[in-house]
Order: sequence, then C-alpha cells, then structure tokens
Amino acid sequence: MKSVLGALLGVPGTILVAGGLGLMGVTVFSRIVRRGDREPIRWAHLALGLFMLVLGAALVDLEVIFVGAS
Repeated sequence: MKSVLGALLGVPGTILVAGGLGLMGVTVFSRIVRRGDREPIRWAHLALGLFMLVLGAALVDLEVIFVGAS
C-alpha cells in the first residue's frame, strides 16, 4: 500500500517538476535568443512553469513525509 501511495504522489510530482523547469527554460531561452520575426513566448508561461515547479516539489515533499524516502 505504501508503494502505491508513493507512486500516486511521486510520479505526478516528478512530472510537474520536470515540466515546470522545461517551461521556464524555454520561456527564458525564447526571450534571449530571438529567431526571425517570431514573437517570444509570453511571460505568463514563466509564471505557469514556476507554479508547476512549486506544486511538483510540494507533492514530492508530501511523498517523502508520508511514505518515506525509498
């Protein structure tokens, strides 16, 4: 039961952390490196990436607290 609960919290948490870091990285990269006449990604995506990162880190933290680091 502990492993199922750990997976239910840890897997989405890890996905959110990776997605948040990726979204923030792409947003900053698109602002620094301009290509042709394309508009860079909006700053709202940076906030969304930060929100995903914080939510994912909280889920992973909850997993460690409730299930334990395994």
